[in-house]
Amino acid sequence: MRRLDEPLRSGLLEITRRLQGAGIEFQVGGSLMLRLHGYDIEPGDIDLVVGTDLRGEVERVLHDLPIEEPPHREPWRTDWFLRVTLSMPGGDVGVDVMGGLALFVDGVLVRFPESPATSVAVEGTEIPLASRADWYHLYRVHNEVTARLLASRLSDEEIMAAAHRLSLGDRFSPTLIVRIGNGSHPHAIESGMSNDAQSSIIEVASPTDQTFDAPGTETIDRALLEETLEYIRPALQADGGDLILLGTQGGKVTLQLVGACGGCPLSTMTLTAGIERILQDRVPGVTEVVAL
Repeated sequence: MRRLDEPLRSGLLEITRRLQGAGIEFQVGGSLMLRLHGYDIEPGDIDLVVGTDLRGEVERVLHDLPIEEPPHREPWRTDWFLRVTLSMPGGDVGVDVMGGLALFVDGVLVRFPESPATSVAVEGTEIPLASRADWYHLYRVHNEVTARLLASRLSDEEIMAAAHRLSLGDRFSPTLIVRIGNGSHPHAIESGMSNDAQSSIIEVASPTDQTFDAPGTETIDRALLEETLEYIRPALQADGGDLILLGTQGGKVTLQLVGACGGCPLSTMTLTAGIERILQDRVPGVTEVVAL
């Protein structure tokens, strides 16, 4: 677990004391959940999930605090949502309390579990945490960058188990969790999927396929290259595709197009007329883009 800065630490302990003292079951989600699971991410507030029928009890416990009810936002379908402000030494802390967390994922209204999956001790207080794998599927809709961060430390089996737990198993394509390394084995997750979903499984790059210029000899700024690929990626994902950076050699960038893009007859045009042009415009030193 990574250390929490003030006033977030004291705010978390205060809200936990109040809710647990009233016997209200809850779980911590969002960026704070990731931080407590050890991810290198800075939480901006505290996200809590409680049962849909507990609004009255929550309001009674927090009656002395400023409470707002933000307007509904897509794609959320949470039954109710309250935003509370805790005044702690060092500053205010925002607390979002979601009753019956739900949103549309892959065209399905998904209701996320209300009971915690695990817990972590903070100064002797057990903090209940949501499931990382469940929230991976939430972040696929809500924040793709955070979804990738989560996927980097989850196995395909964990992600697919969560997909089935959330009733997404027949709709979720493993091409959405394609990534280099981390023990990805597409064949290991075929058995629990529909034939249509299995047809989208492709063999993806392994770590041995990566080839980058030796440190100190780079022609291309890799950080800028990856930042630009993140800029491009949402357009591919909108059509059911994605890309993987396989390496650089001099001014040449090697990619793998996956998902719908990998089998699309227009992928060569996409590569040369779209991706290559953008990379050449935005990343100094790029002379050529090729796809394996």
